[in-house]
Amino acid sequence: MAKSKKKTTTDLNPKHFSRYGEFLVSFELSKHGWNVYEPVYDEYIDFIVHKHVCRDCGKNWNLTPALVCKNCGKDFSKTQKNKIIPMKICSECNYEMIGNKTKCEECGSKNIINRPTCDSCGGEVEMIDHTCACGSKNYETKFRTIQVKSSRIEYKNGKSKNTYAVDMKPKDLIKGDYHFFIWCLVDDDDRPHFLVMSVDDFKRVMGNSLKGTSFFKDQDRQHFSAKDFGKWGEFLNKFSKLE
Repeated sequence: MAKSKKKTTTDLNPKHFSRYGEFLVSFELSKHGWNVYEPVYDEYIDFIVHKHVCRDCGKNWNLTPALVCKNCGKDFSKTQKNKIIPMKICSECNYEMIGNKTKCEECGSKNIINRPTCDSCGGEVEMIDHTCACGSKNYETKFRTIQVKSSRIEYKNGKSKNTYAVDMKPKDLIKGDYHFFIWCLVDDDDRPHFLVMSVDDFKRVMGNSLKGTSFFKDQDRQHFSAKDFGKWGEFLNKFSKLE
């Protein structure tokens, strides 16, 4: 039986490869703490991303409330929730019970207080807002819009040109400080490389080429080295620009 050929991204048609590039970018954004969403209508914006960060130190902020014992400080938020004791206390005689009780086993009163209780010290478990490790209680929310462009190594007559190619058009140049381009460049080993830039970064590097007829007619294609990314190399993995 003949051995099947290993499948690579070169087997994807252009539409599927473009989608594959978007997936890679979304995963990479997640690594940097961004929550990634797709707009209902793709009007030159592939992703809307946002994150919460500490206003004082810039670290990612956790908006999920913490479940903590008021007495000993034990954190039940992640894997310890099943250890919270469902304590029931009668408001009439203060009799304490455990479990799903609807009335007091001592006096019969139905005025029962539900108190989530720590299994270690018997203290009350409460829900509190997150505080940054730096001590700050102040956070801010950042929003960005992202357009993704994807490219594979260019080939001609079966021979590698060792270049990538990205098409950019005037309609891509959305104004605003919150819009960015991410070029996903996949090499022959299926390893992705990411170039991250703002609209102003793109304009700066393009220079007078932006005034050319080819760009105006949507016929401009940026070809650049697959080894050092040419004049675009300064943007390699610059996800910090999104901050």
